[in-house]
Amino acid sequence: MTTVTLSVTTTSRPVLGNGGGGGGSIPPSNTVAPVISGSSDIGSVLSTTDGTWSGTIPITYTYQWKRNGVSILGATASTYTLVAADYNLPITCEVTATNIAGSASATSNSITCTGVTPANTVAPVISGTPTVGQTLSSTTGTWTGNPSPTYTYQWKRGASNISGATSSTYTLVQADATFAITCVVTATNVVGSANATSNSVTVFDADAQAFITAATITDNTQKNAVNQLTVDLKAASIWTKMKAIYPMVGGTATTHKWNLKNPLDTNAAFRLVFNGGWTHSSTGATPNGVNAYADTFLIPNSVLTQNSTHISYYSRINSNLTEVEIGASNGPNATDNKLVLEIRTSGVTYYNINSTNIYLQALDTNSRAFYIGNRTASNVVNGWRNSSKIVTGTTASTTPSTANVYLGAFNRVGSVVFYSTKQCAFASLGDGLTDTEAGNFYTAVQAFNTTLGRQV
Repeated sequence: MTTVTLSVTTTSRPVLGNGGGGGGSIPPSNTVAPVISGSSDIGSVLSTTDGTWSGTIPITYTYQWKRNGVSILGATASTYTLVAADYNLPITCEVTATNIAGSASATSNSITCTGVTPANTVAPVISGTPTVGQTLSSTTGTWTGNPSPTYTYQWKRGASNISGATSSTYTLVQADATFAITCVVTATNVVGSANATSNSVTVFDADAQAFITAATITDNTQKNAVNQLTVDLKAASIWTKMKAIYPMVGGTATTHKWNLKNPLDTNAAFRLVFNGGWTHSSTGATPNGVNAYADTFLIPNSVLTQNSTHISYYSRINSNLTEVEIGASNGPNATDNKLVLEIRTSGVTYYNINSTNIYLQALDTNSRAFYIGNRTASNVVNGWRNSSKIVTGTTASTTPSTANVYLGAFNRVGSVVFYSTKQCAFASLGDGLTDTEAGNFYTAVQAFNTTLGRQV
């Protein structure tokens, strides 16, 4: 009997997964979470790994970046650039693995987005001509910060904000004259904000600047004194009444000759022409009392009103001579039309008005002072010594003199008489002043001379 042996071979089958794929496929399963890396600063690029997955290959991956758990629209690459909206929020990436058997997702570690508050490294800079009517510009300065900041501006007059001045440029107005103007630049980003203040510029009144330019004044104290004087006269509503103002700034005939009201080098602008022996210094112009006078080329009858006239003279020297500091006359008689201010000492103090226009004769034991002779309506003639009215009266009114007014002497029908020796630190001619205006005029002129260290 023959014996037959049978051999049976068995083949194992893969375990079927529970996904929806074909038989024997295993869906993805995350074993190591994705990892994102990179700087947390706004603007930096983050990258994510896929993580480690098991399951039937091939496995493909997609990405969704999230801000505080909420999907970021369009952020579906393996890298993501941080933006301002991410600041101070946790950023994650959800990786989805997909194969034939299905898909699964895993979330990465979290990185909180950071930024840097703006910080100024170079201050803003103002440029432009600091004169009323001109336009200044400010740079932003140089800043660090992340993200890059945006900028706003606030111009300041002294310590006060200028209403509405919030652009990078600013046009100067009269109220700015004599003030230090600055611009505060504020840099802002999503992290915070910071301020930086520009350099400061002192603003000059346009009329003051024209005088300073003409007289080639370079000394800052003198420039500021002229600027403040001009602003003060305008603020007191005196400026428009002036025809000629001689501030005597600088130390030469060239700097002393200019009329602040109209600083042109012409006779018609009433600039001074010095004749004879004068001594010029930073404290004023001093005639020699022998042959010195300065022609103003101002004819009262052509420029001034019959019943509205003033003259002034700031005397820095005491003298007992019979002198005329400023004046003109149609003739030698007391009743001739005159515009005269005479100051001298005689041992007693009195003041007199004795002419048909202005003839302020001040006999003063100390003639170092600021004198104003004045005529207003109703034939009223009066005079001030500094801030005090020293005399008032009425005289008949006639037309003003037709002779050029001389400074430092008396122009009497074309001949020069009564030469003065008094140093002049300031002089003016113009319309009549009220009592209040005369007081304000003295205050402005005294402040001007005090700034220059030559007040009396």
